[in-house]
Amino acid sequence: MKNSTTGHLPQPASGETEINSPVSLSGKRLWLIRVIAYVLVPVIFFAGLELSLRIVGFGYPTSYFVPSQIKGEDFLIPNGYFSYRFFPPALARRPFELRMAAQKPAGTYRIFLFGESAVYGDPNPAYGVGRYLEVLLQERFPGNDFEIINTGMTAINSHAILPIAREVAQLDSSDLWIIYMGNNEMIGAFGPGTVFSSKAPSLAMARVILAVKSTRTGQLMASIFSGLQKADKAPKKWDGINMFSKNLSYADPGRLIAYDNFRGNLQDILDAAIGAQVPVLLSTVGSNLKHTAPFNSMHSENLDDAQISEWTSHYSQGVALENEGYCAEALEHYLLAETIDSLYAELQFRMGVCYLQVGNLERALVAYTQARDYDGLAVRADTRINQIIQDTAAQHTLEKVKLVDAVQLLRANSPDGIPGQDLFYEHVHYALDGNYRLARVLAEEVAMKLPSHIASSDQGGWVDAKVSANQLAVTIWDHYQVWTEVVKRISVPPHKGTLNYKVNLDYAKAQKKAVISQIDLNKTPKQDRALYLRALSKNPDDNYLHMHFAQYLQGNGELLAGIDELKVVSALLPDLEWPHYFLGGFLGAAKKYDEAAQSFRRALEIRSDFTLAQEGLDRIEKLQRQR
Repeated sequence: MKNSTTGHLPQPASGETEINSPVSLSGKRLWLIRVIAYVLVPVIFFAGLELSLRIVGFGYPTSYFVPSQIKGEDFLIPNGYFSYRFFPPALARRPFELRMAAQKPAGTYRIFLFGESAVYGDPNPAYGVGRYLEVLLQERFPGNDFEIINTGMTAINSHAILPIAREVAQLDSSDLWIIYMGNNEMIGAFGPGTVFSSKAPSLAMARVILAVKSTRTGQLMASIFSGLQKADKAPKKWDGINMFSKNLSYADPGRLIAYDNFRGNLQDILDAAIGAQVPVLLSTVGSNLKHTAPFNSMHSENLDDAQISEWTSHYSQGVALENEGYCAEALEHYLLAETIDSLYAELQFRMGVCYLQVGNLERALVAYTQARDYDGLAVRADTRINQIIQDTAAQHTLEKVKLVDAVQLLRANSPDGIPGQDLFYEHVHYALDGNYRLARVLAEEVAMKLPSHIASSDQGGWVDAKVSANQLAVTIWDHYQVWTEVVKRISVPPHKGTLNYKVNLDYAKAQKKAVISQIDLNKTPKQDRALYLRALSKNPDDNYLHMHFAQYLQGNGELLAGIDELKVVSALLPDLEWPHYFLGGFLGAAKKYDEAAQSFRRALEIRSDFTLAQEGLDRIEKLQRQR
């Protein structure tokens, strides 16, 4: 029978497929396909990319410590690449050079020190607070092994200190933590006044960025982005605080974000310690109030022309009177200017000077403090930072977190109760006596945390600053070197542009001259050598003592003996790049070109982008070709 055009369509025979029939997907299957397309495929791609980058050796490790086997023993040493997540490679900072037994030896009391350049010991880490603290504890509690692991580093801030703290917590080898940080929250990574980024991100965003940079893929992306930036935007080399020229008003929104970020990071650092059941000494952060005038002063916002004119008139009259020595009269004009605009930092500093001159120490301290707080170049921990430290400590029991108010304790031992050149070389970096005094403050608190078997060895009383300095082999030569560096630092901006620049420079030059006057060419070299040798006899594995002795020997014309000392340092720290770099320099000066090239190559094996080592190797290879 024929099919009718109006009847049913013919059905396919059994076993046949209707190829033109559309396929219907259930909602679950469609959802699964979308997940695969949008999530799983990118995950597989980036996982493959990450694995490939690791296989070919691209990128750098982001942990603070890396393993090192030295003479068959397992140690941990600082990672020279650690700061790459926070700074461009050309500006990467150098960690404190040390080695730490991977398994803490029995009988060792291990203290971890967290902070920035003030903790690191800038300008000379061999004589930083951690080194003084170790001497103080060792001398008062003889027969015990105190180990201060200094994780401080120049220019880092709480964003970098948090991952260090979390890593240390996982090591399970801490007896005590000491935290002294807060100077770099505005100018360090993710700060509103930094040269490393355009603005201060939220804490969550900062952590996302750091998490991404911990992957090789993230490091590749950062490298590509950096290459696309204009070459003239990023600094080519480290230039201290002179690089940080962004000015921040007291109420700048970026500052407020940075305070919140500091609070969050600090709390998480303490949580890491508490989770590891490690007690913490949390310190407030001091700065030079009396002798560091503001780097930049900014008027309050929304002042009209008439107010600025009136303010300027009072301020100018006050300056004229102050310059003639009439401080009481100058204060009258300064106070009138203050009623119009109190946030101008230099006004507050001048008021501090005048209050000090008329004997009003309480008001002087307030004015000097406000001068620091209102400074547009925020390179000193201010009142709000220290208040966050105090408030955060108050949230914990004394057994877990003990506040050490170093600011108040150091003020009590400063002339007029106002810290200045008696403690600091410049704005925040402690002079030798300042490091000793801060170490004494911390040592008092450490002593109260010691277990009974260590406390029972107490000899009573602390050794004085001179004895401590002798233990660290602080020679006249070292004093000369450090004051030479200080004069160099404060001779350039931003120090050069401050109100009391000339006074500070003259003071530093006078200190250097006083050191020179102590040098007796018949006695001093012998005395300095004896000091080094005594210190090394007590601490033969102290790499800083060997390093400084090597530099002393070179300066004294004993280059070959200096090379021997640097070979000891390179043997103590075979997997750190800097000892090999310095040894290469000494060997090159001694015309031992083959050995020098070997040392520079070893430094480059450890850190392939170590520019200074590559430059040293290039010089040596050029000299080798000329032979």
